[in-house]
Amino acid sequence: MKRPIYFCKSWFRAKKRPTEVWTEEQAKSAHMDKQPYTVLVDFIERPYCFLEITEKAVGVGFFDKHLRECLTYAFQEFENGKLFLTMATHREFDGDTDKVVSGISYIFKQDGTVNMRREFFNPHRLETAMTSTDVSMNYAVMPEFGEYDDFVRVER
Repeated sequence: MKRPIYFCKSWFRAKKRPTEVWTEEQAKSAHMDKQPYTVLVDFIERPYCFLEITEKAVGVGFFDKHLRECLTYAFQEFENGKLFLTMATHREFDGDTDKVVSGISYIFKQDGTVNMRREFFNPHRLETAMTSTDVSMNYAVMPEFGEYDDFVRVER
């Protein structure tokens, strides 16, 4: 089943809402002209996630029930039309507030190296580690307009 999608210029993180809701035609024009645009999945006001599409990258932000961006994926183009998930960030919040208490980022390299960086904010503490993993699921292709299902998956 295909999920409903909507388009806008961008997602305003601080106000938790889209800027300039766009028609499909406006978004398609931006896509064809390799200009940035944003895809909202499921709903306009309370999306499941959003995708920021640019000429050479795709960013995906997944929301929790308070519309806080708890998980972010960053895909970068490494060769014409081919993307690689270079970073995943998971954030934890203080109760129902928007205050981030900790976050962990995984920086992936195509050779399987993973740099992990966990940051705590109060009191401030930083932990780093390095490991390796199978990164075969980190590859994707630049989406055709309207075809975003591959990016809407939390499990990679």
